[in-house]
Amino acid sequence: MAVDHPFVCRLPRVPTVIKENQREIGTYGAGALFAVGWWFFVDGMVYASNQPGFPVRVGVEDYLPGIFATLGMLITNSIDLSLLNEDQFGYSSTSGGSTTLASRAKFTLFIGIALLAGGLAGSIASLCIKYLASGVATEYLYGGLATVFQTLLVTLCSIVLWLVHNAEAEAQYNFVLN
Repeated sequence: MAVDHPFVCRLPRVPTVIKENQREIGTYGAGALFAVGWWFFVDGMVYASNQPGFPVRVGVEDYLPGIFATLGMLITNSIDLSLLNEDQFGYSSTSGGSTTLASRAKFTLFIGIALLAGGLAGSIASLCIKYLASGVATEYLYGGLATVFQTLLVTLCSIVLWLVHNAEAEAQYNFVLN
């Protein structure tokens, strides 16, 4: 039996309906990730407040990671990829000392990614310090895991949004023959 391709296993072809609507499907998928992430958080906080004798006090440190991750998602996905593709790197300036639009966009993207990473790291730190290090019983760990799930899903939502909204710009190449 002759094989016309070098690989034994082939990935299934993506249906054209999905290829044509990948931006909408990705946007709805990212929205679902965002909603499920915040649902985990609300569910974890309701669980923590309704458990009699819950060993951990729920405070502002449980709310801030999700808020930071959400702000990071909004900031990161509000930046246009074409602003980041300029050839000028570093702190270049125009006349008058004002920074270029590209450097402002890069700085804003850095702040957004820092908020996403800080939110995720903060939720993991809160889980480790408040729940794991203090020896909380495993039936109460869901209160801390909910914030980690929330920030992880909001971060995944941001990645999916970034990929689907900038995939068209990355796929366009302009070739010039001299």
